[in-house]
Amino acid sequence: MKGFRRAQLRGSEELFRPTDQLPPHQEVMAVDVPSDVRPVPAAPAPDQRSVRLSNEEIELLADAVQHLKFPHQQSGRPSMERFEQLETLRAKLLANI
Repeated sequence: MKGFRRAQLRGSEELFRPTDQLPPHQEVMAVDVPSDVRPVPAAPAPDQRSVRLSNEEIELLADAVQHLKFPHQQSGRPSMERFEQLETLRAKLLANI
């Protein structure tokens, strides 16, 4: 292509610098973990229960809580399919009480 000029990439050497070692002026900063974050135990404590939920079940539960918090913002009842999903989730959460 006649008249085409390639643009100069400024700062591209920063993109291709080796990442194996940190420069001496940078320090590795420790990440503070919030105190309310705890690792998941292998087995729940005797007074607790552990339930595995899929991403879809978590989203369904979050939507249900949102609807309970703000019932005036969403209109109508859930669809029959949604209602059945909620009932299945309710049964799963209440199993083995």
